[in-house]
Amino acid sequence: MIRVVLSAVCMLLVSCSATSRLSDVERAKLDPALQRLLAQDRIDEKEYDTSVRADGSKEYGLSVRSNNADEMRKAGIRVSSVFGDVVTVRVTLDELRKLVRLGSVRSIQNSSSNYPQ
Repeated sequence: MIRVVLSAVCMLLVSCSATSRLSDVERAKLDPALQRLLAQDRIDEKEYDTSVRADGSKEYGLSVRSNNADEMRKAGIRVSSVFGDVVTVRVTLDELRKLVRLGSVRSIQNSSSNYPQ
């Protein structure tokens, strides 16, 4: 019985790690800051436009180049605004992984907050 449970857990872990990996094409859609964020590599929180949702999950402000905001909405991505082919969104890391896999998405850039000096 324990072997069956351990086997099931191992298979689950392998499938989860495989789905979280990005292809080269998907990775190329992301700017370097977002690539680091998904890899959890050398992250400086000040580099990102973050907020916390009511459920406690962290979300990131992003600018997306796409000609199909409706595809994002259908995928469960909350679209903030659309101006031509630029779409602004606020997404969790899981939603970012979903977003980068959409066919209409050409590139995704980290939003930055601008402050007067």
